[in-house]
Amino acid sequence: MTDQDRRQTIPFHVSGSGNRAFVFIHGFLDAGSIWDRVVGGLEAQDARKVTLDLPGMGALTADPGRIDLQRYADDVGAIVDALSVPVVLVAQSMGAQIAELVAAARPKQVTGMVLITPVPLQGVHAPDEMIAPFKALGGDLDAQRQLRRMLAPNMTAADLDILTELGRDVSASSVRQLVDAWNSGVNEAPSWSDFDGPALVIRGGADSLVTQEMATAIAKRFKGPPVKTLDGAGHWAHFEAAGQVANLIVEFIDQLAWRSGAASDWKNAFAQKSASTFADAFADDVVLEAAVLVKPVVGRDNVKRVMEAAASKIYARVEFTESANDGSQQYLQWEADDLDGVAYKGITIISRNAAGKIANVAIHHRPLGALLGFSYKLGQHLKGVIDAGHFATAESIPEQLRK
Repeated sequence: MTDQDRRQTIPFHVSGSGNRAFVFIHGFLDAGSIWDRVVGGLEAQDARKVTLDLPGMGALTADPGRIDLQRYADDVGAIVDALSVPVVLVAQSMGAQIAELVAAARPKQVTGMVLITPVPLQGVHAPDEMIAPFKALGGDLDAQRQLRRMLAPNMTAADLDILTELGRDVSASSVRQLVDAWNSGVNEAPSWSDFDGPALVIRGGADSLVTQEMATAIAKRFKGPPVKTLDGAGHWAHFEAAGQVANLIVEFIDQLAWRSGAASDWKNAFAQKSASTFADAFADDVVLEAAVLVKPVVGRDNVKRVMEAAASKIYARVEFTESANDGSQQYLQWEADDLDGVAYKGITIISRNAAGKIANVAIHHRPLGALLGFSYKLGQHLKGVIDAGHFATAESIPEQLRK
């Protein structure tokens, strides 16, 4: 079996649903299950939560393939590609190195990263005498427990037991390769990350491996807020202080608004011309305002009916030509033709709530004659479904636009 074949069969677990996703990448000697507490803290987020085991660890300890950062980035990247939705990568320790490689290769799909107690992409480059004890951890659970205790001095004994068990079956060969991977890092890693999106760096205040100086240097390579430090937490802050980490992730994505590619749900709904696809993107109390409407349409069911009618019964073509983002708002410039050959141009402004759902849509059509005709046609298609008072009357538009 080739490495490519293996990448296609690496299992991953998805909980939740939505038109966006968190992808969680664990670190050295761990497994995807280490994220369960953080995932639980994000249940209210309308997004898919994706966890996985990196080959050589977790359920994949028998994987015979090579272990290095690029192979892992290819494996995780294949999962991101398969999701086909905007993604925020959440990664810990050496997982941060992997996340940066994945994100740099997918700048339009990866909208941000949360890096917890991250190891720098360029590696640690600790000397042999310092790294030798790490390489000897394979199969030695007592030594693994001591290491975790050293890097997370405030962790409870019960939590130490859980984490130590994660590394039980990682082979000595895999451990040595893993240490070489995160210690060596990527040769000639750029001083400014190739990923142009925002990143949040979270550090455990009691972590003696990822120091404040190291975390600050990593954070400076990205756009994003200053390092967030969780007092008392160690190297496994996402396990020790999962609730706080989940809260920081929510704060981050509220500011981020999944802005890069965030309008993909709107564009997909137009492409599919489906009422249900529009409904999936909308908040319950969504408000539609438009130049073609005499007054706003309110509520998911009503708005989805209007949008489905416009997409499937009036437009022959809609092309999104430009886009811009500002926090929780997206701006889409477009041009279109209807089934009668009338041409339109316009701008759509999408505003989202904290959960990423579309809360308000403002659609501006031009020119005036065309938009009056559009309003009349829309009213005819929705007669008896949506109050006629929302639409232009026949008397208000030129005869040739009443088709």
